[in-house]
Amino acid sequence: MTYAHAQKFETYIPREMDTLGSRLRRKRRERGWTQEELALRAGTNQAVIQKIENGKSLRPRKIDEIARVLDVNPAWLMFGERSASVLDEEAVEVAKAWSQLPEPIRSRIKRNIFEQLLLKSSKD
Repeated sequence: MTYAHAQKFETYIPREMDTLGSRLRRKRRERGWTQEELALRAGTNQAVIQKIENGKSLRPRKIDEIARVLDVNPAWLMFGERSASVLDEEAVEVAKAWSQLPEPIRSRIKRNIFEQLLLKSSKD
């Protein structure tokens, strides 16, 4: 298979096989950049790009900068979402309050939320 065929094939990856690494590789190749070229533009090094593409780094610190130079949404790059979801005012207010809580309380609230969701789904 030639590079052009491989590149074309890569754009038809099934959703369940679409990963951070495959999305990054696909966008980098669309621009005709090497890992080194992308790294230079994003202010990182080639090893970081290689680790992301190979699935060895799932939460890279430079993801916002990498997304910016690739001209893609960071949420899409990380999770495959078309765009970051827009939160309503109440959700933003809750998120701000959440960020101020200490860890033991966060865990307790999170557990309670998921328990409530399970109860609700079992009733439906």
